[in-house]
Amino acid sequence: MHAFRINSEITLDGKLDEESWIQAETAIDFIQSQPIPGTGASHATSVKILYDDKAVYVAAKMFDDDVKGIKKELVIRDNEGNADRFGVSFDTYGDGLNAFSFIVSAAGVQQDIRITPASSDNTWDAVWQSEVKIDDDGWTVEMLIPLNALRFPNAENQSWKVQFFRDIRRLREESYWNEVKPEVSGVVNQFGYLHGISNVKSGVRLSFNPYFTTYLNTRHHPDISGSFSSSTSYTAGMDVKYGIDDAFTLDMTLIPDFGQTISDKKVLNLSPFEVYFEENRAFFTEGLELYNKSNMFYTRRIGGSPIDFYAPYSHLQEGDILLENPTTTNLINATKLSGRTTGNTGLGFFNGIINESKAIIQDNMGNKRDVLTNPITNYNILVFDQSLKNNSYVTIMNSNVTRWNEYYDANATGMFTRFRDKNQNYELRLNGIYDAKYGGKPEEKFDNGYKFSSAIAKVSGAWTYEVNQNFESVHFDINDAGYIASPNKNSYGGELAYRQYKPKNEKLILYNFELYTFYSRLHQPNVFTDHFTELSYFRLYKSRFAYGLNARLEPIPTRDYFEPRTSDYSKYLDYPVNYTLGGFISSDYRKAIAIDARINFRWYDSEGRRNYSMVCAPRIRVNNHLSVSWTTALTWLMQEPGYVNKNIADYIPELQPNDILMGVRDRQDIENTLSANLIFNNRMGANFRVRHYWSNVIYTGFGALKEDGKLREINFSGNDENGDPIYNTNYNLFTVDLQYQWRFAPGSDLIVVWKNNIFNADNNSDLGYFRGLKNLFDTFQDNSISLRAVYFLDYQKIFG
Repeated sequence: MHAFRINSEITLDGKLDEESWIQAETAIDFIQSQPIPGTGASHATSVKILYDDKAVYVAAKMFDDDVKGIKKELVIRDNEGNADRFGVSFDTYGDGLNAFSFIVSAAGVQQDIRITPASSDNTWDAVWQSEVKIDDDGWTVEMLIPLNALRFPNAENQSWKVQFFRDIRRLREESYWNEVKPEVSGVVNQFGYLHGISNVKSGVRLSFNPYFTTYLNTRHHPDISGSFSSSTSYTAGMDVKYGIDDAFTLDMTLIPDFGQTISDKKVLNLSPFEVYFEENRAFFTEGLELYNKSNMFYTRRIGGSPIDFYAPYSHLQEGDILLENPTTTNLINATKLSGRTTGNTGLGFFNGIINESKAIIQDNMGNKRDVLTNPITNYNILVFDQSLKNNSYVTIMNSNVTRWNEYYDANATGMFTRFRDKNQNYELRLNGIYDAKYGGKPEEKFDNGYKFSSAIAKVSGAWTYEVNQNFESVHFDINDAGYIASPNKNSYGGELAYRQYKPKNEKLILYNFELYTFYSRLHQPNVFTDHFTELSYFRLYKSRFAYGLNARLEPIPTRDYFEPRTSDYSKYLDYPVNYTLGGFISSDYRKAIAIDARINFRWYDSEGRRNYSMVCAPRIRVNNHLSVSWTTALTWLMQEPGYVNKNIADYIPELQPNDILMGVRDRQDIENTLSANLIFNNRMGANFRVRHYWSNVIYTGFGALKEDGKLREINFSGNDENGDPIYNTNYNLFTVDLQYQWRFAPGSDLIVVWKNNIFNADNNSDLGYFRGLKNLFDTFQDNSISLRAVYFLDYQKIFG
């Protein structure tokens, strides 16, 4: 289609009564992608595009013969909800890989998304305007998208690709202007073409988001008189966004503050691996899609735990008290640069500086001394991404961590490639990373590591398949800037899948099955570790009821070389032959009441050893303003062996100095999460989340790990000299997150947050769930109430 240039003003009211709209070319004839791919949409949609020197204007009329049936649930910005939607997406460089999407619901709620080969970034936010109007024929949306919200080539005549999307929620019908075939891999490569845009410049793309935040923090113990304490604080800073040219944008955060970020879902971790936490800080989620390569950049490293967090404990002398030991580091500032040239070369640059952290120790005379736990640290990430024909790409990425004082530095470089044929049927992936550490204290010695992976796959059509290989050397370690649970692996996988999008059964929308097999060994020593085969089946009905089944078989005993925590991988824990059966159901989300549920059973060829897990998640939509959901997750691990300790030979005479103490435990985890959204209008709302996590661990026996991976029983009760259990654990965590947000002007927000945190961990594993919960509320409680004001200032609006 063609866009139409205008010289007159457009009033954003959803009426489309300006002469320019009447003259503009119309896009029609949408095609379903579901529930019946390839057929015409059930209701007509017409779309028009205008533009001038400042913005692109999009108008869409969604005809509907059942106006009362138009769904229009209010939700928080960037969420879907139970509402009809219309969206427009621009592939401004025409590479078939990257796009900007702008979506508006019939309730007027906006979404904006950056689409990349790696993911769809729903956290990307642009400042644009939209208005919705519902009438007797259906509903209409007008959108004003400033040119400075897009990135496009510096050329007189633009050659963009475009796609329009409509979702009729009551029918669960999704349709596109240019057909999107579900059996074809990729979405952006199935866009249509937009002509007629010429002589446009993005202008000065400069905006400021100054903010001010104030906090009231309190702490008290319900049973201790006079335990209440409080403190107040405030902070101010600013985010700056500057368009260096038509393609590249510089983002900076000065004196950042992330105190209003939602609480992490912490758990009791008994594994040898670090827990991976999702990123919730806006600056680190928005516009970092180029960095999503093999976990080379794990943003939680920035502002995470100090590198020498446990160092102060080795400095404690008799009578010393550890007064302070910060659990997180402070970010001084961060900068990110991103964009794409006319030659389809993407560039990403990130730099963040962390301030030093110190613990404070006080001796018995009242004297205080500092122990450095984290030096000033600079994180630098650089990415080059070259788009190739047929939606292929080559990406080169480098991460560098530089630490002050006598701390080591780290560097890693990776290359990631994807090559596809002209018809988008087959692809080849070749990836590799090399990491190195250098400097540091004289006694520290480092070995470089490397990783490479490859895959050949058929990615389109009803039948798809893939074979892949992944190798990580014994010294591979990207955890200074990235994330890896464990290196020293050499694995092979294969997958075969069938997806039927046009089943003969008229009640069905689709069904599919997948068969996956996996085989792995260590790199050093070159020994077998694991092999399993999985089969899964999924079925979706037009009623929107869905169910799935899964089965997994491990026919050969697994050798876990990571659980014993040996540096030379000399011992392993034996996992016997086992098999898993599971399934899930999901009901129709269009209904006022819906539910998701999942259950899994895992049996081991070992007496008494079983794993069970269940999840139940009902949701209730009271009306278009209020929705409530509850998730309960239960897990039982029966007679599970696991690592306990290495160095307690003096405490247990039967143990030899090199023995590894293992325990057999029964573990029960219960997690309850209550979430509620109260949305007043499309600019104001509140969301509420209460989470209680409880983990109870009871050890039923102990043994020393033998050479064959099994346990040699020992005469050890697991109790200390007072008869109290040493390793049993009662872990309780309760958090509350309440956020009220009002977007009082474009890009400007007023946010009020209340956070409550109660935590307790002890050895009282015999209390049970309800007594443990009661005791939890008899411990110290931390509360934080904060008010944050953010104002959006745009250079063009102020000066021109």
